[in-house]
Order: sequence, then C-alpha cells, then structure tokens
Amino acid sequence: MRMNIGPIITEKRKEKKITQQELADFIGVSKASISKWETGQTYPDITSLPLLAAYFNVSIDSLLGYESQLNPKEIQHIYASLKQSFETKPAEDVLVSIRSFIRRYYSCYPFILQMGLLIMNHVDRLPGKSDEEKIQRYMNEVKDLFVHVRTQAKDPELITKALKLEAYSLLTLKEADQVLEILGEYPPAIFPVESLISGAFQMKGETDRAISTLQSALLQYIIVVMSGFTNYLQVLIHAPEKFNETVQKGKALAETFDLAPLHPVALMNFQLSAAFGYTQMKEEHAALSMLEEFTAVLKEISFPVVLHGDDYFDQVDDWFNNLDIGNQIPSNAKLLKENFINAVVDNPLFLNLQEEERFQQITLQLKQLLEREEEQ
Repeated sequence: MRMNIGPIITEKRKEKKITQQELADFIGVSKASISKWETGQTYPDITSLPLLAAYFNVSIDSLLGYESQLNPKEIQHIYASLKQSFETKPAEDVLVSIRSFIRRYYSCYPFILQMGLLIMNHVDRLPGKSDEEKIQRYMNEVKDLFVHVRTQAKDPELITKALKLEAYSLLTLKEADQVLEILGEYPPAIFPVESLISGAFQMKGETDRAISTLQSALLQYIIVVMSGFTNYLQVLIHAPEKFNETVQKGKALAETFDLAPLHPVALMNFQLSAAFGYTQMKEEHAALSMLEEFTAVLKEISFPVVLHGDDYFDQVDDWFNNLDIGNQIPSNAKLLKENFINAVVDNPLFLNLQEEERFQQITLQLKQLLEREEEQ
C-alpha cells in the first residue's frame, strides 16, 4: 500500500511552475503544511485530496502513487489490522472494509487469496440470519475469489493454493462431487523439495540456511500429520481400536515435539476431536481425560498466539515471518479463544457429561477464562 504522494506533489507543482505558497493558498493550508507533505513528514487530509487532484488534473489514485500490487509485509499488515478490527468494530463495517480492499487490489493475487482466508476464518462472526445462511453466502463469495486467483494468476504455487482452498470451500458447501472433480479421487504423490533446497545451500557453503530449510519443512510435516490425525479420528468412530491407537500416536507425536507451546492450536484441535469421538462412543472417562488435557493447554496459552520456534526448531522464525500472513494465526485471537471455550461449554455432544464432577470443573475453568477475556 505504497503512498508516494510527497514526491508526486513536488513533481506536479514544479511542472506547473508554482511555489509552495501558491499551492498552499489554493488548497487553503499553510506553506509549512505543503512542505511537510512534500518531504513525507505528514500527509494531506482526506478532504484535501480532491482539491489537489483537480488542481493538478490527475486522479486521486495517481496523486497517491497508488500501485495495484502489495508486498508480503503490506499483506501481513492489512490482514492483521482487519483481523483485529473484529474486536473493535461492528462485523458489518469490517466486511465493508474487506470488500473495499478486495476491489482495490483485485489483481494482487496473493492478497486476494488471504482476503478469502480472512472471510473464511471469520464466517461465524459476519452478518447473517443463521449459520447455514452465512455459510452459503460467504463460502460462495470466497470460492469465487479462489477461482479468480486460480484462473488469472501465473504463479504455479499460487494456483495450487487457490485450487486447494476452492476445494475446501466446496466441501463446506457440501459439493462433494465438485471437490473430487477438481482434486481427483487419490492424493498426489508427495515430492518434497526441501531436500533439494537444503542441498543447494549446503553446496554454497550456507549451512545455517540448509538447517533452517529442513527445520521449517519438518515442522510443517508435524503440523500436517497432527491435522491428519485430527480429521482421521472423525472417520474412526465405528472402529474403537483404531481410534484409540490413533489418539495414542497423536499424543506421542505432540509429546515428542512439545507441541503445546510450539503450535497449541493444532494440538487443541486434535484433543477436541478425540474428546468428540470418545463421547460419541460412550467412553466418558476417556473423553473427560482429553478435555482436561485440552483445558490445561488453553489455560497456558498467551493470546494472541504468535508462531515461533523452540530449542529444537531454533532456526524457523525467519520462515514464519516470511509466510503470507507472517507468524500470526489466521483467526482473530479473541474469537479463537471464545470458539475453543464454547466448543466445550455450549456443545450438545457433551450433554451426557453434564452430571460428571470432572466435567463441571472443566466448564467452570473455561467459563472463568471467558469471563477474564470479557473483562479485558
């Protein structure tokens, strides 16, 4: 979101062969204001922009030095600001802002992809009469954004991301046949490129870069495997032995890599999935144990969650910072915390646990966390 208005005012003023004082007299400001605009110390008030544009016979976008592309840091900044707006502004206003940015940067495909994700991650907070109505409206809206990126972008990696997100939106819309049509019926063979990138850095004598490359890849695989376990559990409800085995393997993975501080969101999603499954299988004791573990992790989290490395993954922070939205979690911190708490406190799946003292203690602790959140 580059604004080069200072140099442009200087250039246009000199083209017209007028002084700073003459321009100041026309706009109705002081000569010092014009000087500060031109040197970038301050910017013109928004009400002055039409006057300046008319005086120089240019569009406001030209006056601002508007460019249709954003760099990664600008995308991260806009995403974080809009995400934070859900805490301070009505959802209707935030949605207007998101759509305004989309129109303005419609040809900046990495940005459009992230705006689709922003809407997708906050569907439950957007305006609408019911959850079903909101899903239909907004998931169709983001699907169109992903199709736009997939069909217009030239970057193969960006196209692949858009395709996968399009498939996710279609799945949410219960369009199973379309998902299979665009993705196929079998997962593609994985061809990891990190070993090639790491090997190239080693060849150049850049050992630290080689280590960082492999660390970031390993960390991604761990998160992907944990997410796979989370989803796998939901199709194992009718296979108790395999379900238990999967829970144990997931817990072992989380313990081996100390996932609670490293990526608590991935761990808590897994714990909730296990608790949901155990409840459906009438394994109340196991469900309560998973909910207690979930609550313990949630109590230790500092919101907003910032992704970072640890003693083992000690060279991944630069990789995190260079992701599309940086080291931030996609969802608004306050909403994310509320959703995790409500997934237990207000979930009808846990009705059969209501009389259990352990469950009452769990809900009490979660409600206290929610109350503290509302007081802040």
